[in-house]
Formats: sequence, structure tokens, C-alpha cells
Amino acid sequence: MREPRFVRGTLLVLVATLVTAPVAGAGAPSVHALTGARVVVGPGQVIETATVLLRDGVIEAVGADVEPPADARVWERDELTIYPGLIESYNERSWPDEDGDDAPGGGHRNALVRPEREMTAHAADEAAAKKLRGAGFTTAVVAPKPGLFRGRSVVMNLGEGSINDNLLRAGVAQNVSFARNGFGDGYPSSLMGTIALFRQTLLDAGWYAKAHAVYGSNPAQTRPAANTALAALGPLASGDEVVVFETDDVRDSLAASRLVDEFGLDAMLVGSGEEYRWLDAVAATGLPVLLPLDHPDVPEVGDEGDLSLGLDTLRHWDESPRNPGRLLDAGVEVAFTSHGHDDPKKLLTQVHRSIEAGLDSDAALAALTTTPARLFGVADRAGTVEAGKMANLVVVEGDLFAKKPKIREVWIDGRRYEIQESKPAQFEPAGTWDLTVVTGDGQEMTAVLEISGQTPDLSGVLAMGDGMELPLSSVEVSGATLRISFDGTPLGMPGSIDFEMDVEGDSAAGSGTTPLGPFSIKATRIAKPEPEEGR
Repeated sequence: MREPRFVRGTLLVLVATLVTAPVAGAGAPSVHALTGARVVVGPGQVIETATVLLRDGVIEAVGADVEPPADARVWERDELTIYPGLIESYNERSWPDEDGDDAPGGGHRNALVRPEREMTAHAADEAAAKKLRGAGFTTAVVAPKPGLFRGRSVVMNLGEGSINDNLLRAGVAQNVSFARNGFGDGYPSSLMGTIALFRQTLLDAGWYAKAHAVYGSNPAQTRPAANTALAALGPLASGDEVVVFETDDVRDSLAASRLVDEFGLDAMLVGSGEEYRWLDAVAATGLPVLLPLDHPDVPEVGDEGDLSLGLDTLRHWDESPRNPGRLLDAGVEVAFTSHGHDDPKKLLTQVHRSIEAGLDSDAALAALTTTPARLFGVADRAGTVEAGKMANLVVVEGDLFAKKPKIREVWIDGRRYEIQESKPAQFEPAGTWDLTVVTGDGQEMTAVLEISGQTPDLSGVLAMGDGMELPLSSVEVSGATLRISFDGTPLGMPGSIDFEMDVEGDSAAGSGTTPLGPFSIKATRIAKPEPEEGR
């Protein structure tokens, strides 16, 4: 069913990309000296006061005695800390035109098997890159979705420009998903069916490679039919390509590890955060884990809370923050990922909770820098602040792993991107707001914004004209500005959608741009929350 025109139009005009802003553009100096900063060279390596010299997108020198050359633009960074640029180890992007990609010529008969996809052509996404930059990421592994065999991922920097400007490695890994919630109503619809299809497809790929090898040695026979999917799986079937398994839970991870052993695969797992449940079994697989962090909030119990909370729920709340440290203590290679978060900035908050629960901060930094750099083959140019590495940095006020880190800027290939600074709140936004959106061509649409709580603990929903309610993933107040984020997946546009408004009293206005052109937003607060008793 096609979405109502109202929903489609509102979605398009609300895709504001206001998280970061490039500062150094074409014609800007290519030599920069960041002086007076505390420099975290890498996990366990700190220079208390140093200069980082960047030239033509590469780190030329780092140290306490480095003097800025005459041709350098000097950036005084006293009382700030410079870290290596963070690496996102698993960032999914939807494959475009999925409806027209069900049965490409020469491909697999099952639409979930699309290993021939190469993410290189579709990895560049400026809106997604801005969100990641806002969380301190400068590099990302980008993988296609949906499906079982999804295709090959790439490693790329997150600067502005095309994939040609940012590509570091193509064809990094074949991506496989056991996350069956995206499979629809067709086959397979269970873990057993998923495993069966995986096994049969790899067996077919092995047969396909042998059949074509025999034909190549003796062309005087019937030529085997071509199949782009089975041909693409040849390197994986022979153990010459890495496979990354996305899983729903730890049982899926263990099922994937059995397939790894059966077929002799070189593999990694996208974890679930539940590895503590079968820690010894996960460690025994010997597989690296790309670990999402999504620790649950404290369960509400008591007079107004839920009195029926099960032991499993309480255990997960207690164990989840300790899960990363327990995996590392068990000898598992761990790289963190914001996978599963609609706002990548939430990952650093979750890391903070794990550090409070005992995770070593140097191990946490390694899981965001040196470990993913090594796992994905870019350790020669990323992961540390060292001469000869890419000029990828994140500059922070205070500690990167504070509860709410203050990221001031990131540098990617020697280009500076300033991050919006959060200022003390000048108002409380809770209440009901009538929202009017006007596109560049004058089309007008309306929605209702419901915000509850008090700064900084705010939440809410965006109510669309057809009755659909979209929960807000982030509500922030900076000075007199209200910033809103929500997940666009229910509207058919996966990823975070953002907008912001300047507020004066009960009136607000904002502006921005979309791929379709500029837009404006106006809002009026028509109701405030009832005051609580005793206040």
C-alpha cells in the first residue's frame, strides 16, 4: 500500500541535516597545527600537552616539542583533549530500489540471497555521515541490508564528498543476517529455515565453482549456466573472504559459529548484548564480536511501577553494562558499534555506563579505534594519533566517555567539522505543539508534537495527520533552540530524521534544507503539562 501523500511529504521536508557543519572548505589551508591539547595517542598512551601537525590530510607529527611551521594554520586547543577518530564497525544502509531488485537476471531464485551486491555504489550518505560525525566517528564500515546474504561492505571515511573521496577499502566482508524480523512472510521464516538456506546456498556455491573450473579446463562440453549470486559466493565458500553474521540473540551467534566450523569460514559476529548468558560458549567460538551497547534503564517497581518483573528482566538490567568487560576478560576481541541506536551519540552514554560497571576505559577506547582498525584492515592508517596515519581526530572538552561527552569537532582527512555545542537550557519545551511545515514551493503540512519531562530528561512523540505516532529518539534543548530526532523507519526511510527550532515563549520557528530544497517550520504551544501535586 502506498503511504498517504501527507506522510510522504512531511517526511521529506523534515529530513534536516543540522548535526555538523564543515568549516574548512575548498581553498582552505592544507596544513594545520592543533596546539596545547592533551593528546590520547591511543589506548594507554597519553601526552599531557602536545601539538598535532596535519599536512595534506595526514598526521605529520605529534609531540610536546613539535613547533608549528610557518605555513600552518594554528588552532589553540588548550584544555581540550584530542583522541583518534572513532571507527563505527557496523553501519547498515538499505539497498535502494528493493522492490525492483527481487529477481535480477542471473541471480539467486530466493530474493533474500543477494551476495553480488557491492555497497561501494551506495555507501555515501551525507545525512548518515553527519549523524556519525556528531558522535565522534570519522570512519565507518557500511553494510547493505536487508536479506540473508546481503552483499559486501566497505570501509569509508565520513567526510563530505563522494565515495571516491572517502573509500578506504571495498569488498571488506560478505554480510549475512540471522535477524529474521526483516525477512517478511516468505521462506525462510524460522532460524531452522535460515540455517538450511544458508547451508544449501554455500554448498551450491561450492558446486558452482567446481563446475566452472571443470568447464574452464575442458570447454568442449556443455557450459554451466551463469549465476551472479553463486559466483559472488565463491571466495566465501573457499574460505578466502570474511563473513559478518548479524544475529538476533546469543543462540543465533552460537548457531552461526557452528556454520563457521562446518564450512571453515573466516567470520565475525554482530552481537546482541546478551553474551553474558553463555559467556564461555561465546568465548570458545574464537570469533570477534561487533558489540552493540543498549543497556536497559532501571526497571520501575513499587506502588506505581510494574510488580510483575521477571528475574530475567532484572538480571539483564544488572548484567548488561558488565557484558562488554566480561567478554574482554574472557579473551574475546570486541569492537563497539552504534548498531540498533537511532542516534549514534547514545553509544558513548552506554560506554560510560559500562565503565561505571567496571570496563577499563583504555579497553573501551580500543573497541572504538584500534580493534576495528585491525579487524577491517585499516590499522596502517587509522586507530591512533601517530605520524603517517590519516588526519582523523575527535576533539573533546573533558573526557570522551563522560555521561554526556562534549564533542567540539572532528577532523577527517585533515578537514575540520565543527559539532554543535549544547548551551544551558533557557526554557522547558514540555507540552503540545502545533507544527506547520512549509516547503520551498509553498506546500503546507501540519503535525502535532507532544513533549513530556523536564530538561535534560525529555521524551515525546510526533503525531502525523493519518493517526501515526512516531516516538522521538532525542529531544534536546540548547539555549533557546529545540532539537528533535526520530526514527524514520516506520515511514519507509530508515535512519534518523532531525529538525530544530528557535523558541520564544510559546512560539517557535526553524528552517533547513532537504534534497528537494529549503523548508521552514513554525510551531505554537497550545497546551502545557498539568503541574504535579505539591509543586
